[in-house]
Amino acid sequence: MKNIKKEIVSTALITAMLTLTGCGDKEVIQKDKVTIQEGKIAPKINIGSTLEGLSLQDQFEKTHTLKESTTKVIFVFTKATGHLVNEYLKTQSEDFLEKRDIQFVADVSRMPSLIRKYVAMPDLQKSSYPIMLIMDEEVSAAYKSETHSESIMIVSLDKYIVKNVNFISTLNDLQQEVE
Repeated sequence: MKNIKKEIVSTALITAMLTLTGCGDKEVIQKDKVTIQEGKIAPKINIGSTLEGLSLQDQFEKTHTLKESTTKVIFVFTKATGHLVNEYLKTQSEDFLEKRDIQFVADVSRMPSLIRKYVAMPDLQKSSYPIMLIMDEEVSAAYKSETHSESIMIVSLDKYIVKNVNFISTLNDLQQEVE
């Protein structure tokens, strides 16, 4: 009986690890870029309103808060979009985001805590740049656009004020937005 339980737990962990480390990854569905310049995007993101006070821990448990100088915030709410952004950022210098006053926010709230702790976090800690992490589903819901949740959301700011929001899904669009 004890060996059967061990095998079940091992199989579950291996399956979860394979799923989270790339096997079975959904591709990012390529769509045309969508730019929104007025209205409500998500409960806490409205054109003309402030994102002042957005504060989250990164993959090293260090708290980051948006600064007045932050020009853009990249939000990802799916594994596939997170991988796309990470793959791009790995090709850039360590201070790429910092030099451009850009913050990167990834939603990991739906991930089971054990998988997050033992699989995802060690992988995220390989990144040399901070990734602000949404670990609570209520916080996720406050910043996520349900209409465009499968896209990368780039919020452009001017002294905390949301100027526009772009939803993108290609590497080319990501480069144009952040370079």
